[in-house]
Amino acid sequence: MEAKEEDLAKFKGHPRQALAAMTWSLDENIGKVVQALKNKGVVENTLIFFLSDNGGAHNNQSSTGPLKGWKGNKFEGGHRVPLVVSWPGQLPSGNSLDSLTSSLDIFSTAVKAANIEVDDELILDGVNLLPYLRKAKSGPPHEKLFWRKLDESAVRMGNKKLIDLKGFGSVMYDLKNDLGETFDLTRVLPTEKSQIEQEYLKWETELMKPLWDEGPIWMPITRHIHKSLMSNEEPEYKDPWGKK
Repeated sequence: MEAKEEDLAKFKGHPRQALAAMTWSLDENIGKVVQALKNKGVVENTLIFFLSDNGGAHNNQSSTGPLKGWKGNKFEGGHRVPLVVSWPGQLPSGNSLDSLTSSLDIFSTAVKAANIEVDDELILDGVNLLPYLRKAKSGPPHEKLFWRKLDESAVRMGNKKLIDLKGFGSVMYDLKNDLGETFDLTRVLPTEKSQIEQEYLKWETELMKPLWDEGPIWMPITRHIHKSLMSNEEPEYKDPWGKK
């Protein structure tokens, strides 16, 4: 956490002073980029994406609000982030899309915006978001999304979310009614859970084996965190330095 002294001074007494000051600086410098585009007369035809690469971390004053988890795990607090798209000359302002999207969509969208033909043999996981942002196409860009990081994995299908920890088990939530991922639907909807698991196993067959892992220090930490959160318990430690 590094912030300029003059920015820290703007937020004296703020409960999250360093984060507020750094966010101010980020906003200020994004403004400089946009102003430079305006000065060159190209902002109307410049496609801008703004998003975080992951959810808030537990050790940098971030807050995930009602979301469970944080950076590095498969709960909503770890990967649900805002995605802002700006293209003044081509996209109407004020539209919002409340459905499944991914940072993988950036490439597919940018390629289409630039009128670049993509080879049919090139398999892309992303979706062109332009028709959805223009309201020319309705429905979700993705019916399902998958995540995997070594022993931890997750699936979103509609409002249902499944999280699995290899060797421990899995849980399923309904994010529409349980955004905080607290009520496991395994016993309530066993058939639906089984269907989602099959979709995941099918997707997993397309993946190569990981080329590396987190190392002997972090692997048990990550596992402990997922086991705790899946059991609705507070992790005893969140990093190697907090482990007793």
